[in-house]
Amino acid sequence: MAGADRDGYPTVAKGTLVDAAPPDGYYVEPRLIRDVSPESRLACDEVFGPVLAAMPFADEADAIRIANGTPFGLVSAIWSRDGGRQLRLARAIRSGQVFVNSYGAGGGVELPFGGMKHSGYGREKGFEALHGFTVLKTVVLQHG
Repeated sequence: MAGADRDGYPTVAKGTLVDAAPPDGYYVEPRLIRDVSPESRLACDEVFGPVLAAMPFADEADAIRIANGTPFGLVSAIWSRDGGRQLRLARAIRSGQVFVNSYGAGGGVELPFGGMKHSGYGREKGFEALHGFTVLKTVVLQHG
């Protein structure tokens, strides 16, 4: 066990900063924190930092309740060997992107990116984003 974070959550693992990091930047070591309460700020706010908050759940319904129990929905990840469970959870979780057995920066320019709820409106990248820059106009002509 690597200690506890400043809010008292048990830190299971803590990464290190690379030696080549510029000295004038602000950096935080990556952390894996366990036993996070689903109602805590760490679980409910959008944390843009190298933190993974792990929390136990009883079953699929409980996992979905926890995942959707935040006002944000940018990106989520599902880790399971069960293909049916992967698809059920991916459909049920309200986030703009769902990764299954992986996690990362959402692909190339062809893969739409964006959130749900307070995490944003609309999509960047892909054909979905182009719709935001276009206006449909219908012209009807009668000949003769």
